Amino acid sequence: MNKVIINSFLFVFILLPVFAFANGGDQRLIEQGKYYINLSRAPFTPRIGVKTSFVASFFDVAANRLINEDLIVRVRISKLGDAPKGNFIFDQDNIVVKGGVLEFPYTFEEAVLHEIFFDFALAPDPSKVYKAPDFLLDVQKPFNGYSINQILIAVFGSFVVGLIAGWFVKRIVHIT
Repeated sequence: MNKVIINSFLFVFILLPVFAFANGGDQRLIEQGKYYINLSRAPFTPRIGVKTSFVASFFDVAANRLINEDLIVRVRISKLGDAPKGNFIFDQDNIVVKGGVLEFPYTFEEAVLHEIFFDFALAPDPSKVYKAPDFLLDVQKPFNGYSINQILIAVFGSFVVGLIAGWFVKRIVHIT
């Protein structure tokens, strides 16, 4: 019993860093749920001067799979509020996507809210353009390390958690 509890604690503490550095994404429904776009990015929170890798997956809901047909995609990025004025900091048109997956990197230059827009058409019928709602991203300033206060709080917090966990393990070992 004791080994099970100790192994469980070790398992949780080993997995915590894996979850902390995971990437993430968002979905947008198009054409009343006929299609959706999943936008994944790494790192999850974009930072100025750091390349963010994006993967956009175009999914056919009725077929329950990625869109098989070739797509013609337009990707636009703007600062929040600039899109209605037609001001885009990135605008790439006529991207041919095969297999329903588009990968592209982008490096942001300003720490403000950004919007990413995807318009796409199926290659057999390029006149029918599907426009997805925007994806909103909060671009942050570059990470400059931890302050001494943050380090001291982390060390003290780890010490307290270690004492409490040790006390519980000692009680469990003592009881059995």
